Amino acid sequence: MNLEQLTKHQIVLLTLLVSFVTSIATGIVTVSLMDQAPAGVTRVVNQIVEHTVQTVIPATQSASAAAATTEKTVVVKDDDLTAQSIATVQKSIVRIVAAGDDTLITRGVIVDSKGTAVADRSSLAASSATSFEAILASGDRVPATVRSGSASSSVAVVDISVGTSTGFAAATLASAGKLALGQSVIAITGAGSDRVGSGVIASLPDKDSPGLIDATVAAQTPGALLMTIFGEVIGITTGDSAQAGATFYTVLAAPSAPAAATSTPASP
Repeated sequence: MNLEQLTKHQIVLLTLLVSFVTSIATGIVTVSLMDQAPAGVTRVVNQIVEHTVQTVIPATQSASAAAATTEKTVVVKDDDLTAQSIATVQKSIVRIVAAGDDTLITRGVIVDSKGTAVADRSSLAASSATSFEAILASGDRVPATVRSGSASSSVAVVDISVGTSTGFAAATLASAGKLALGQSVIAITGAGSDRVGSGVIASLPDKDSPGLIDATVAAQTPGALLMTIFGEVIGITTGDSAQAGATFYTVLAAPSAPAAATSTPASP
C-alpha cells in the first residue's frame, strides 16, 4: 500500500485505527505492570483515590456522612465462605473415645463455653467403656462424662472437662424455623480426620419423621454433623436418624439445665 496515494478520508481512518490499537496496547501494559508492582505502589494509588473521594464531599455534610462515603464493600466468594465456616465449626467438634483408647465411639459437638456437648446416645450406650475421653480439635484429650437422661432421646448430653483450654469453640445452633427446602448444607464426618460433603435440604421434619431432617449428603459416622454454609449447626447423625437412612440427621436443640452426671451412658 502506497501511503502517498491515500485519500484524506483514508488517512483519517488509518490514524484512528493506529490510535485505537495503541490505546489497547497501553492499557494491557499498564494492567500487567500494576499486577507486578510492589504492594507499596498499589497502596499509594488506593490512597490517592480515597483522598480524591474525600475532597469532593460538600462542606455542608457531617463528618459521619463523609466517613460513610469512603466505606468499602467486601465481596466474599461462596467457596471462601464455605471454607471459613467449616474451619470455624471444626473448633467445636470432638471425637469421643474410651479412656486410653483412640477408637471412635461417636463424634460430638460442643454447644457452650463450659464444654457441654451433644453426641449420639445409641453409640455411647453400645460401648463397653465405663469412662470416656474427648479429643478436641487441638488434639488435646480431656475427660468426658455422659449425663443421665431420657432413654427416649437419641441425643446424649456430654460434659467435657475443657477447663481453661483454648483448643475449642462453642458452635452456634441453627434456628429450625429458618431452615428451608433446597438450602445448601455441609456434612462433616469421618472416623478419623474430618471429611466434608455438600448438598441441600431435601425434606424438613414432619409427622412421618419428627425431629429428623433429610439432606442430599450422606454421613454414616455416629455423631456426624450437618451445618449451613454460614457455620450454624443443624443436627447430627444418631441411632434414630440412621434407621431412617444415611442422609437423615437429628435436629439439635439447646441442652437442658445440668443434671446429675454419671460416667455410664443411659440405655438406649
